[in-house]
Amino acid sequence: MKIKIFFLFFVLSGVILGQTKVGQVSFMLGTVEYSLDGSTEWKAIDVGTNILSNWVIRGVDDAELEITWENGDVSELSDLKSVKVIDLMKNSNLETDGLDRMKNKIDVMFTENEASKVQGVAGIRRSEVTIEKEDSIYWAEPTPADFSEGYVAFQNADFDKAITVFEQVVLQDPLSKKGEISRSCLITIYTNKNDQPKVDEHTKIFMRDFPESELLQLMEENK
Repeated sequence: MKIKIFFLFFVLSGVILGQTKVGQVSFMLGTVEYSLDGSTEWKAIDVGTNILSNWVIRGVDDAELEITWENGDVSELSDLKSVKVIDLMKNSNLETDGLDRMKNKIDVMFTENEASKVQGVAGIRRSEVTIEKEDSIYWAEPTPADFSEGYVAFQNADFDKAITVFEQVVLQDPLSKKGEISRSCLITIYTNKNDQPKVDEHTKIFMRDFPESELLQLMEENK
């Protein structure tokens, strides 16, 4: 029981702390560190590190930093004091408010789902009939997608891994609560990646399968 409680705490902590990937370190000179709120542990970053919107960053001595934002803009920073990434984005006139609001709403839905262990409606249509292993038409059930693993990857901005998991979830449980959350995460990820065909594909299916979802308004705002 202690192990289960610890794991749930770890997952939910990731939900609260994680935010949207907004850029990547494209050049750095000296030592630059990040913290989640400016008071917790500071960790070093390097060239290629993904920058998340809820970070606070600081430079040591005369450190210099270049961030390439998700939209392709570049910010060159020197004489770095403790500064919030979200403030750097505002100074660069970068807009992510809509995506962040959508992501925060997804976080709430995920937390509620984990807390209540809502199962939703089974999404695999084959589950509507009973088939025994002895039957000639029996097929092996696919390995269930690890929804929680996908969500942790989503929160850590490991989008390639998150896509792999969530695409499997929406195939296995398309009409469940996990399917709703996974589909909305895919829309958020593909929006971040500027992959409009994928955004349109998943948005169309989302609107069809979840016409009463609280996320629909936020999706409209991000168009």
